[in-house]
Parts: sequence; structure tokens; C-alpha cells
Amino acid sequence: MHNTRLIQFLKSLNSNEIRQFRDFVNSPAFNKNSNLSELFEILLRYYPKFKLKDLTEEKLFGILFGSEEFQYFKIKNLISDLFGLGKEFLAFNAFRNDNRAKEKYLLAELRVRNLDTAFQQAYKYAEKTFDKIRVKDENYYLHKMDLRNELMSYYVPKKPNVNFHFFQERLDLFVNYSVITLLKIYNIILHENYQNNFNFNMNMFDNVMEYLEKNKISDNPTLEVYYYILLLEKTKDEKYFYILMDLKNKYREELNVVDNYMLYLHLDGYCALAFNDLGRTDLLNVQFILAKEHPVSDMTEQGKILYPDFLNQVKKAIRVGEFEWAENFIEKYKNKLTDEVQRTLDFCYGFISYGKGDLDKAIEYFSKANFSSLIIKIQVKILLLQLNFEKGHNDQALLMVDAFKHYLSREKSLLGVITLSVSEFLKITMDLIKLKTEVSNKDWEYKFEKIKQDIDNMSNNRFGIKLWLLEQISKISK
Repeated sequence: MHNTRLIQFLKSLNSNEIRQFRDFVNSPAFNKNSNLSELFEILLRYYPKFKLKDLTEEKLFGILFGSEEFQYFKIKNLISDLFGLGKEFLAFNAFRNDNRAKEKYLLAELRVRNLDTAFQQAYKYAEKTFDKIRVKDENYYLHKMDLRNELMSYYVPKKPNVNFHFFQERLDLFVNYSVITLLKIYNIILHENYQNNFNFNMNMFDNVMEYLEKNKISDNPTLEVYYYILLLEKTKDEKYFYILMDLKNKYREELNVVDNYMLYLHLDGYCALAFNDLGRTDLLNVQFILAKEHPVSDMTEQGKILYPDFLNQVKKAIRVGEFEWAENFIEKYKNKLTDEVQRTLDFCYGFISYGKGDLDKAIEYFSKANFSSLIIKIQVKILLLQLNFEKGHNDQALLMVDAFKHYLSREKSLLGVITLSVSEFLKITMDLIKLKTEVSNKDWEYKFEKIKQDIDNMSNNRFGIKLWLLEQISKISK
């Protein structure tokens, strides 16, 4: 009984929702079975933890039906029916909170019942509400299209062959809705293509982009922002980055929460690209300012933070020396982490200690940061190797390089670009260690220059490895 679908549903309700569901179950409009009301009242005693190990189906049946002989399917059906009411409650609650859906269905009912005055008043009110909406996203156009459909359905039987302008309005609204929706889908597809190397079929992409290029889009913030996001993602041209930076400041109030966050993610992504692929540091301050403006969230409406986002915020701050901000961020948001809490804190405090130059403390923290995530596990291994190298633990560092190589060879799920860059890093780090310990070698100058050339020719700066190697070789002298 303790892990049935019904109990899982009841556990998901907050204190306000459980009270609303009680009213729902007891309302004759939704439930006329008094046994369901009694069953709910019994289970309500166990809210919110629902520790029901002693509440068997037999015991529950006895409470409900007294001395009547136990019937397994009778109690099972009752439990199933209450869960069915729960699903109806969720749908009803969602509808009750959706003003747009209520407007649409109200207009349809008033129209088919020929309640003309009430229809006209309801439509006028809906239009007045629309005039106040600043965020014109795909939901805006979809709802406006639904309202226009109702208006057209209302007038066409009364005045046929007159209101042709409704068709044009419907088309214009549908095009705006469709284009915004397509742009958002293309945006996700491009992201997944780059991240996971999955080859999608970008149906109609060129047609949509050509349409936007030839038509005015500056009067629609959502369209304009996603258009330039796609141009940035497709071309990686920095001019689109700065266009989006301007749009971010211009349209903050005209974009919904999700679209503002997506804009931030793409701006942040370009800064990350400049650092990871090109070894540029000129956008690190911009990236940190963006991070301050947009505290990370997993967008689940519970205010939780995914641990990769959490530690990346700290990394951005430390790279520009904002130690106090990073420490305040950790204290403010650590209780919102979804999982890997202690490991995430160890990683963050390790990164802070490393940035402050406390190498021993950093090693202590990173040694405890044993993540399940492969990509973060790779980062921890890199950081520990860098720390041991800087501490002068040459033998230990060489052993770590060898172990790291074997680890890479076993991990077939790593993206090729990461395997390549980490392999380059390990080879050059090993060469640096040997160079530090062979200062009398007659080929030292040649090896030194060869290592510098190898660093310059590295495929990328992922995890900051190229910049770190350049810094380390600059410290080495014969």
C-alpha cells in the first residue's frame, strides 16, 4: 500500500493542493461515491510522509466496510478510483489556472449557444487583456489565433463572404507562431548536434531563415532574439554575439523567463567557446557579468540547481578573481543543489583554494570530489595532475599521467574532441616533467622549443589546459 500510484500522487501534493483535493473529492460535482471520500480521509491522516507499513489492504477494508468479508478487488478498485479522481483533479487544477484555455473554451460555448451579447463582451475583454501583454512569444500567437478563430466562427454564419480579412489575420498569426516554434526547435537541435554529435535533419531551416531575412522581425523580440541565436550558433561570428548582447539589454522585459534564460545560455556558450576552443581570456569578465545577472536554475519551477551549473558558476567567478562572490554564491545556493551536494562543494572549495594559491588545500578538496559524471571526473583528474605538477611531485605526476592514459583508453563514451585534447595535455605535461628533471641534457633547448610548439598547436584549450601549459613552460628555465 505504501508505494502505490495513489500514494505517490498524494505525496506529490503540497499543503494547499491537498486541501483543494479534499474539496474536490467531497464535491458532488466530481464524486458521488461516499466510500472514496472516506478512503481519502483515512489516508489524509498519514500526510505528508505516508508511513503505511501497517496499513494493509485488509485493514483498510475493515475500516471502511466493518465486518463485511474481505474482497480484494473491491478495495483495489476503490484505490484505483481515488487515483483516477486524483488525475482528474490535476487536469482540473491545470485548467483552472490557465486563463487562456478558459477564455478559448468560454467563447466557444457562448458562440454555440447563441449568447451573442455575452460572447461579444467576453471577446472584448480578452482583446483588452491582450493589449497589455508585453511578451509576444509562441504562446501569445497561438492564443490570439484561437481567439481569431472563435471570432471568425461567430461572424461567418451571420455575415458570409464579408469578413475575408479574418483569413489573412489567421495566416499572419499562424506564421508567427510557427516560425517562433521552429526557431526554438532548431535551437535545441543545433545544441544537441554540437554537444552529442547527433545528425539531425533540419527540415525547412534554410526556408525559415530566408523568410526572416526578407521580412521585418524587429517588431517581435522573441523572433529577433532566436533568429540571431541561430545565426550565432551556425556561423560562430562574433558580430552576432554583440548583437545579442544589445538585444539582451533591450528586450529583458519583452521576453519570458525561459527565453531570457536561453539567451543567457547562448551568450555564455559563446564565451565558453572563446575560452575552451581558442584560449581567449578577453570574454571571461563578460561571462562572469552574465553569470551574476542570471543565477543558474534547472527551470523546473522548484528553484533547484543542477550541480554542473553550480560548479561552473564558481569557476567563472574564480577565473576573474571574484573569490568573495563565489563564496557568497555557494552559501546562498548550496541548499538548492539537486544531488552530488558534498562532492560539488568539495570541487568548488578546491577551485577557490587553487585560485588563492593554497595548493595543499586544493588537493585535499579535489581528492574527495569523486563525481559520477564522466566529464567532471575528467576535470578533477586534470586539476589534481596540475596541482601535483606545481607542487613539484614529479614522480607522483608521472604515475598520474600513466594512470590517466589508461583511464582514457577505457572510456569509449567520451567525445573524440575531449579525448584528443586531454591526450595532448597528458603528453605535453609528461614532456614538461622530463624537461624539468633533465636540465643538463644537451638537447634541452631543442626539447624546450618543441614543447612550446606542441602547446601552440594544441587542438583547443578545453578546461583551460592550453593556457595552463603556456604558464608552466614560461616558468621553466635551464
